[in-house]
Amino acid sequence: MQEVAGPGSLIERALAGWLVERPAPFRRLPVALLSREQKAAELQRVQAIKARTAAYEAELVLGLADDSPDDDDPAPGTPGAGTRSWKPDPELPGVSEFFPAELAMVLNCGRLAASQLAHRAWTYRTHLPATWAAMAAGELDEYRARTLVEVLEHTDPAIARQVEARLLPEAAQLTVGKLKKRALALLLELDAEAADRRRAQAKRRSDVRVHPSPQEGMATLAADLPAGVAAACHALVDQLARMLEADGDERPIGELRTLVFADLLQRPWDDTRPPVTAHLQIIATLAALAGRSDQPGEVDGLPITAAQLRDLLAQLDALGVRAPAGGSVTLALTDEDGALRATSTLDQLRRL
Repeated sequence: MQEVAGPGSLIERALAGWLVERPAPFRRLPVALLSREQKAAELQRVQAIKARTAAYEAELVLGLADDSPDDDDPAPGTPGAGTRSWKPDPELPGVSEFFPAELAMVLNCGRLAASQLAHRAWTYRTHLPATWAAMAAGELDEYRARTLVEVLEHTDPAIARQVEARLLPEAAQLTVGKLKKRALALLLELDAEAADRRRAQAKRRSDVRVHPSPQEGMATLAADLPAGVAAACHALVDQLARMLEADGDERPIGELRTLVFADLLQRPWDDTRPPVTAHLQIIATLAALAGRSDQPGEVDGLPITAAQLRDLLAQLDALGVRAPAGGSVTLALTDEDGALRATSTLDQLRRL
């Protein structure tokens, strides 16, 4: 029998080792034999299990964090000390700065995801203990609990617990949107000055990001903006798109909004501003460029299909795109196995 190292008597450690070696089996019912009502009841049971599992996961993460004190961390500026990036991990008081990286290894996930999980677990313990207990009892799902964390993680723990006490009795019956709205309203009511400070901090952390979209060949461009500015920007884009629609453009209104948005950002008609240069990197196989393969390519790290790749290059060529001073368009040419064979500029590619 395995003996678990840690606090407790010899018998307790031996019992823990026995339990670790024999995890509880997952009960799975024969779905085909269940009635409609039984399936609905089983789905509700699964939701409660997921909530309990999330609470247990948070407890395990906190236990691992408690086993990783910062006593032995190198002092800042000394060899081996961690470096502070422009967007550092949220700090856990008394926990090693290397803990997020360790947790990421354990969970086989990215450091950011591990850091967010650890900070969420920490918030349950320090700010929202009743929410954590409700999850452990299967009475509140993780999605609603995470919504409360999102709203209250940066506020004073005492204020967070006041909001929690007023919301928790009805939290499971509220939609996530209403729960978030109620939590924000209560937070402003109880601690308006701190809310203003957090809003200023959020503005300093704001950024513009691009990431792949679940839709084929698309990407999402997102910006963190003050709520009023975001609403005004969306209203402007929507009004201009509807003007195009009223003029007879039959494309879907969503597509028109995206076209208006891109034009407002790039402003191809405006020659009064100083020139802005950029670097565009395209990765493709030679076979895909020649139309002999459907292997996808990349544009600045975002995947696109071979057809989109050829269409993009054709558009660039038709527009007579040339690399401006200080900017460039570079193509990385690979074989079918992904091995780099050559790099080329647009002008070099045109001469091939």
